[in-house]
Amino acid sequence: ASDVYKRQHEDCVNIIMKDLIRLLSPKYIEVWGKFLPRGGLSIDPFANYGKPGTEWEETAHKRLHYHDMTPENITNR
Repeated sequence: ASDVYKRQHEDCVNIIMKDLIRLLSPKYIEVWGKFLPRGGLSIDPFANYGKPGTEWEETAHKRLHYHDMTPENITNR
């Protein structure tokens, strides 16, 4: 069941990001979901995009690789 929840949350983040890309045509964008589903398990999916063929494409790759290396301290969960 937890894999189903994770998948749904990842889909939400990806859909939001794709909609924003379509509407805004950004050079770079990040969407980071902060979800607290029942059971107290935090699910924080991350998606990003850098415009292909630009320096932002490499930025997106690096940010995706390192985005959670220093996770924030969350005290309200």
